[in-house]
Amino acid sequence: MKKIIIKAIVSIVVLIFVFSAGLWMGLTFDLIKSYFIKNDNNAETGGVSQEEKSGILDNISDGIKSRFSIKPFEEALDYISSDAFSELSRQELLKAGIEGMLSRLDDRHSEYFAVEEYQRIVESYSGTMSGIGVIVTQQDDGSIVVVQTLPDTPAAGAGIEKDDLIIKVDGIDIRDMVLESVVAMIKGEEGTSVNITFYRPADDSEFEVDIIRERFYIPNLFAEIIEGNIGYVQYIGFQDGGAGYLDSEIDKLVKDGAEAIIFDLRNNPGGTLDDAIKVCDLFMNNGVIATVRGRTENSERVDEYQANKGKYTELPMVILINGFSASASELVAGALRDSGRAILIGETSFGKGTVQVIHELSDGSGIKFTSAKYFLPSGISVEGVGVKPDIEVELTVEDTEDVQLESALDKVKEIMRGKS
Repeated sequence: MKKIIIKAIVSIVVLIFVFSAGLWMGLTFDLIKSYFIKNDNNAETGGVSQEEKSGILDNISDGIKSRFSIKPFEEALDYISSDAFSELSRQELLKAGIEGMLSRLDDRHSEYFAVEEYQRIVESYSGTMSGIGVIVTQQDDGSIVVVQTLPDTPAAGAGIEKDDLIIKVDGIDIRDMVLESVVAMIKGEEGTSVNITFYRPADDSEFEVDIIRERFYIPNLFAEIIEGNIGYVQYIGFQDGGAGYLDSEIDKLVKDGAEAIIFDLRNNPGGTLDDAIKVCDLFMNNGVIATVRGRTENSERVDEYQANKGKYTELPMVILINGFSASASELVAGALRDSGRAILIGETSFGKGTVQVIHELSDGSGIKFTSAKYFLPSGISVEGVGVKPDIEVELTVEDTEDVQLESALDKVKEIMRGKS
């Protein structure tokens, strides 16, 4: 994989559900000041002494610093925390100040995370966690829905099912909270209990369960041979090292006789951009994978990600998507379809084409906000519209068989017959 920086302003960012990191580049005013003074030693003074020039630069420096000073914020923090009739701690006021800044972005994905929340969020991308064992996503109306219950986890033992909606966690109504905050509430120390209230649409009923948290590995894929010579991979989430694991699993499938692959991205809520790019690079020989347009250090940044020679470029491929396929999974599905590498079957995807960065603050807390938008090789954005499948197949609760998977099997067999 190679990345072409179209406008090179590189910054370091830690990315959740989307992106990988670069390097900060910056230039301080003091460095500019010293540069001017140094070079002026070899120039005509024009009637202005070095001391006067230095003084002018000092005044400019003070003016710039005063324009961007955070001292008024610090003063307000001191006054309010010590004198306001409504007593709030400095930490509470600081949190409110940060949240106020984020609210000005008009960005539904922006959020402030307290120290413990941030630590749990970061932990979830390490591949293991202590929790209950559900994969959840947030729908357009803000509701948190279970898209999959992992086998052999506390949630599976408690009877939690796909499509169950989370209403409360430990008695707290979560319906106006962002996804990461709800996940952070559900996760916790191994052996502790969490009380969750669910709503089950199929029964039009609410129920409440106490679940003991356990530590377990979060698999990012399941792979097997089906129908004799067809490999099937369910990719659950894009996480650090995921593409490498996918490579090893496909290699095993090929050695076991797989001559084609069905790549299941249904219910995949996304993950890191880096993993999404590397997954695409396994199946593409060349061409653009994605273009990312955003802003860094007050300047536009455009990054174009291109494929190198892939490892499985001749393997016939069908990708399954549905309404819960979001973010990185939409990028992969769209890129592989646009490049002519795969056929998409299922339902139109979620439609999340924006990029969120998450930054750790000096006290261990964190902030998240939208910083960019990605575009498929065709130049389109999936934001708000999703990726439409080549072959639309709806899967309903009335279906007793996985009709989408059956359609994928039929299509991949047809492709294989055409190659023989």
